[in-house]
Amino acid sequence: MNRFLCNPNDVPSNISSAQQFFRVTSFISIHALPVFALAGNSLILLVILTNSQLNRSSFSVYVKSMAVSDTLVLVLKLLSYENKTSKLFYWPSLCTGFVFLTDTSVLLSVWTIVLITIERTLVVVYPLHIKKFVSVCRARMFILLIATCSIVLSARVLLLPIDVSPSQKNRCQPEAHWYGYYKVNGTITEFVSCFIPLTIVITSNCITLYTVKRAIFQRHQILSHQISTQKRPLDTNENQLMLMLLVVTLMFMVYFVPYTITNVILRWGLPFGLCFTRRAFEVYLYIRTLSELLKDLNFCTNFIIYCISGRRFRYALFSLIRRQKKTMSSTVRYQESSRQHADRPLQHSTSTRKFNNLTQKPTYEESQF
Repeated sequence: MNRFLCNPNDVPSNISSAQQFFRVTSFISIHALPVFALAGNSLILLVILTNSQLNRSSFSVYVKSMAVSDTLVLVLKLLSYENKTSKLFYWPSLCTGFVFLTDTSVLLSVWTIVLITIERTLVVVYPLHIKKFVSVCRARMFILLIATCSIVLSARVLLLPIDVSPSQKNRCQPEAHWYGYYKVNGTITEFVSCFIPLTIVITSNCITLYTVKRAIFQRHQILSHQISTQKRPLDTNENQLMLMLLVVTLMFMVYFVPYTITNVILRWGLPFGLCFTRRAFEVYLYIRTLSELLKDLNFCTNFIIYCISGRRFRYALFSLIRRQKKTMSSTVRYQESSRQHADRPLQHSTSTRKFNNLTQKPTYEESQF
């Protein structure tokens, strides 16, 4: 990055604080976010699988695919980090294996979002042909196609030989004559997993929002002669749909746009021949660190987004919680009742023994005494 400084010899004096900030955020991203991803995505799968209405929709196919792939992304990132830094074990063959699995999971997750966005756009633009675009069989076919393409595209990293020579101090580094292939592979991965999907998602959501806005305007013109109380529910439903789409679009942009911009600057520098001053370079380091954290947050916050924007998902979650509470209370009552039934025979046998002792006739020796 020093090549983008106005004065390459002018190293920022505050770079140690930026490195400390990077270490803190990296620890959160590597060790904390996988726990949140496991908890949140497990709850998503539990809610979807236990609710028959949600599980029958094509939307559930995409949600389950994203829940599994998002969890794998962060868990595999943790395992890859441990393989690179752990003093207890290190397998060079796992370096490319973890990268292959991580790239496959990222592609499956990101392109599932693209599928959801395109499907929603087609439904809004062509509402009379909804059965042609939305079906469980079609959704499963698309997910299977994306998974297959992700595996094929990510398999190219398996060709990289890892440098295991004693002179190589850094783990999981490719051999010197393969370094050009390594850089080209990284560029292809960025385009396929970030630049192209982000462009499609933003464009599709803009088309959807424009279509919904035009439909609202036409609805107002058609219903302008009716009573305001009759058209208020329609306005509320339309506004809720727009708000949900707006939340999805904004969250995706918040997660991916900063990472994309900082990645472009890292690879090609500032446009129009501009360069970084020392202070600007320090700010860039902080922004790049935050953008990396935001990118990883995309894989563990879907549960929160569904709870905020999905009314049916919230209802299914609360129903599941109520059922679990009823099950736990009935289990406690059953245990208490079974304990009481177990104590009753003991009390009955004790009282019977006392009654027999009182009514028993004394023997001859006892009467003489």
